Amino acid sequence: MNRYWLKKTLNKSLLGFLAFVGLALLSSSCEKSNGEIGAGKFVEDRPELGEKLTYNVVSYTTNWDSITTKNPGAVALGNLNDPIFGKLNAAFTSRVLLSKLSPDFGDSTICDSVKVRLTYQNTYGVRGDSIHLQVLPVIEPMTDTINYYSNNLPVLGPSIMDTTLMIDPTVPVYNGIDTSVGYLTFDLDPAYFQESLFDPAIAGEDFLIDNESYVEAIPGLHFRDAGTGTSALSFINLTASGSLIQLFYHTGSQDTVPKLFTMTFGQNFGDPGLSFNTYENDFTSADFVIDMQDTVNGEMLTYTQGAGGARTVLEFPGLDTLIGKGYSINRAEIITHVLQGTASPYTLPNTLLILQDQDSAQALIKDYTSPVNPAGGAINRADLREFRYRFNVTRMVHDFVNEKEEVLPVILTPASSSSSAARVVLGGGLHPTIPVEFNVYYTKSE
Repeated sequence: MNRYWLKKTLNKSLLGFLAFVGLALLSSSCEKSNGEIGAGKFVEDRPELGEKLTYNVVSYTTNWDSITTKNPGAVALGNLNDPIFGKLNAAFTSRVLLSKLSPDFGDSTICDSVKVRLTYQNTYGVRGDSIHLQVLPVIEPMTDTINYYSNNLPVLGPSIMDTTLMIDPTVPVYNGIDTSVGYLTFDLDPAYFQESLFDPAIAGEDFLIDNESYVEAIPGLHFRDAGTGTSALSFINLTASGSLIQLFYHTGSQDTVPKLFTMTFGQNFGDPGLSFNTYENDFTSADFVIDMQDTVNGEMLTYTQGAGGARTVLEFPGLDTLIGKGYSINRAEIITHVLQGTASPYTLPNTLLILQDQDSAQALIKDYTSPVNPAGGAINRADLREFRYRFNVTRMVHDFVNEKEEVLPVILTPASSSSSAARVVLGGGLHPTIPVEFNVYYTKSE
């Protein structure tokens, strides 16, 4: 028994000694930095972030040339008069598809009326205003293999509808059977569909054999607000089952029972659906002068908006002093603060993305903290918390000072900008109480 107890005690002592040696080697290796990310150091078994540097940030506002809006999560419609950001005009273009291929309506078919029903996804701003809605046919076919941007305007034909509509998803809509809410409804000119669908069907035209052929011959429709502006934008879900065009028709003078043919916007898998948003921003009445921003010293406030609107640019003078020194960047963060009192009724973006400005392109930055891909390559985003957005930009700063050896500007923009007009006013680098914060923690090489 004594021998067994002695052997057990010696084994415990040996394991304890080896663990102590391993910890000592680990602490020694962590204290010596070699320009790696997050190397850090340990003091009494506790990780330390190392030296902290706080840099001033030059921040200002610019506008987008355009953003990609092909097949957005929601199409946009309206003229928004924003008291801070100025005017935003939103229109959309979409293909319209046959629900039945090679339709046979019979001879002497007449289109009596056309009802459009679009499903609201949401609105932005104050509901209840009316818009001056126009719908125009697209003349030139759209192309699946190219991108579409917010400054794209298709070639259009004469209007097939011109009316005034209230923007309010809570207004009840009666469809002849029951009443529902959540839809924007209006009529279209039946003569257009007589010419583009019923007459070709009677004549046996080949382009009705499938939707690919149909959208080459009949490219689609463009929806716009031709009014002077309201206090809200509408966002429409074209892929919802309730978004459709109903064509009521009869065949021959003796036919007294109305018939129905439905057209959709591409709700089914495999449909050649295609849509895009067109945005036009006018900052003439905005609180800021977009063409007179101080890009050297920065501004006290910056402005960031979806829908191809304004964007905040951040520059980091002084960060270049870390280039070439092989410092381990243990953590870097940017914190931007919302100027309170500038939101309601215009909801703040839930998430901001940070993009790296590379002159001819803007790329999502890489950061090693991504839960999807720890090596980087994912979207770096900051969610709204207590009227502030916090970005972890450790990977970006490491790349700037140890890989690229060049410090580039970054851009802040709302997530889902192609289908959202959410906007926010942020404290700039010169703001006296809520300036942009930029903190870098690093370890010196030894």
